[in-house]
Amino acid sequence: MTAIDKILTSDPLVRLVQAENFVGYVFSLSYESALIITNDAWKTRVSGIPLNCFLLGATFDPEQFSATPPGDREVLLFRVTGTASLPQHDDFLKAQIDQFCRREKIFSSSATDDFDDFTWNEIQFGALECRIIGTFYAIEGVLNLGSDVESFTSASRLRVFKPRGTALEQIVNFVDPLRRQKAIEDAAALGFQGQPQPFRIGTIRYTSTSRLHRSDPSELVPVAIQPADFLARRTAVFGMTRTGKSNMIKQTIAVVHDTGRHGSVPIGQLIFDINGEYANPNLQDRGAIAALFPEAAVLYSLVPRHGMQDLRNNFYSQLAEGLLLLQDLLKDDSFKQADLEVFKSVSLEEPDQSEMSDHRRWEVRVALYKCLLHEAGFQAPAGERVEFRANANIRQAVASNGGPQGNSERIRLSLADGVAWFTALKAANHPQPLTSSSGRPWLDEESSAILNLLTKRNAQNNPIRGFRAIVPFRDYHSPRRTDEIVDEIYTHLGNGKIVVLDLALGPEAIRNALSKRIASGIFGRSMQVFISGQPAPNIVLYVEEAHNLIGKDADPDDTWPRIAKEGAKYRLGLVYATQEPSTMSPNVLANTENWFVTHLNNEDEVKRLSKFYDFADFATSLIRAQDVGFARVKMLSSPFVIPVQIDQFDISAWQASLAPTADGDAADGRPPPGRRV
Repeated sequence: MTAIDKILTSDPLVRLVQAENFVGYVFSLSYESALIITNDAWKTRVSGIPLNCFLLGATFDPEQFSATPPGDREVLLFRVTGTASLPQHDDFLKAQIDQFCRREKIFSSSATDDFDDFTWNEIQFGALECRIIGTFYAIEGVLNLGSDVESFTSASRLRVFKPRGTALEQIVNFVDPLRRQKAIEDAAALGFQGQPQPFRIGTIRYTSTSRLHRSDPSELVPVAIQPADFLARRTAVFGMTRTGKSNMIKQTIAVVHDTGRHGSVPIGQLIFDINGEYANPNLQDRGAIAALFPEAAVLYSLVPRHGMQDLRNNFYSQLAEGLLLLQDLLKDDSFKQADLEVFKSVSLEEPDQSEMSDHRRWEVRVALYKCLLHEAGFQAPAGERVEFRANANIRQAVASNGGPQGNSERIRLSLADGVAWFTALKAANHPQPLTSSSGRPWLDEESSAILNLLTKRNAQNNPIRGFRAIVPFRDYHSPRRTDEIVDEIYTHLGNGKIVVLDLALGPEAIRNALSKRIASGIFGRSMQVFISGQPAPNIVLYVEEAHNLIGKDADPDDTWPRIAKEGAKYRLGLVYATQEPSTMSPNVLANTENWFVTHLNNEDEVKRLSKFYDFADFATSLIRAQDVGFARVKMLSSPFVIPVQIDQFDISAWQASLAPTADGDAADGRPPPGRRV
């Protein structure tokens, strides 16, 4: 090697090409694919060439790089997608069959199985079919990757090498320089000083059978991804049950929080915990994700539980939120009674007090609503009362029908007395509605509907189901809460907390309605901050069993599709997990940048997935390989899909590595799991 060549070995292209890992030649090349001739001996020397394996094609000798013409200073990146036939394939096949027919013993002492040396050498050759992923080239010493082939010669001189070790690590962790610069700019916009460091998610794995290509620890090449890819982006986690979806999400939660902590940037994370595995300890993780960062975790539950805050709203205090939840829950009610239909569109938004008439009608509507809750069995906070105004004629009519006496226009009653007062009002209001001093009906349409539900009598005074329609939803209410739940959660997220909503013990209807209400509230508040000209907080939402919340039939203008489409500009990231891509809203899929896919069990799902990026290369593997944690990963910063064995999330390992020593480093001298050395 000349002195110049020694200098040029620092060129990133030279570091990719490892001459000792030579495996063959390209004998056919197009803009999309390549055919490669290889040999059993060459394949054995590099521990085999599995399906989906990366290969490199180059014309230059890395030992003589200075003599390489400028036009040849590039390296093609291939992915093995199958086998192909050589022109002499039929001759090889005939020779093998002839030998099998002549064979007298099942096993032969000859290493060549009784073939002559020439034939044995010939039949060891075979061909591989590869897809061209792109072209590596260097500009001023910086490695670049184009996603295609700029040009090629029909008489190909490409030698093929299997990247291993440092070369493979450089490939699978490659980030385009322009994308890297954009990531730095995005990180700065999110409040980071410099670019957050990439973190390890696992090691390269090509196939389910890993006897050869993962047998040596040196072959376990780490795969890292950029934490900023999760911020203000959409991430899909697909795969059958027990194939590692939750494991990947837990790893992500820990790393994103650790990234924010190291970068002094609050990153709020909101976990919709459908199965209770993030809030509660479990044997698989030897703890709960909430226990890893106890100072940052805030836990909520649908049912009263020790150490968790109540996730439910107080319907008497958070009037509008409670009513909206009831209206959501009643949306699919099969009883189409007129008063209930009106109730589904009632608003409790307070009008301006200068609008005296409207404000007084609102007071009556609120009083009626609280009485309706009380009659339906919604436990009220101690001392809860109703307060509204009624003129002398209304008060007299109520008193004449046995209602509680009111000596002044301003009426203040307990809930029980309020029910009695409005029951008497119902009797006085039929058959002719009572009127105000202006001659208008004293009750507007919305208040009349609530009164009918309260008394279980419609406008014609016929019996109806009434308040019994909302009795099944009493468990959605908490008499202990004083603050609106979404405001409280949003404050925690703005402070960089990990908020876990334990929804495991709630019925599906409440899970869906409450999740949607909270997600809508988070989206609306971030949008308002953005519109005001202020930077919205960094928030990542995590949704398991996402098909229940973001199904394929979801309206594009509904909450979850809107978060997927518009959340990025409000600094909202979304990580959603489900078993089947086909169950998801097409709008959500179309706006997803990051993908983690484990085992899928049918061709229809694989076909759906194959429409995105280069997942079609893994169609066979995705159906056949059922190994836990074996994922195909496509990230925003990565230009192609990478097959990865995801590291197992282990609470105890994280805790050990996060424990500081005297010099401030991790206890074992290494960065925490998920952070690269």
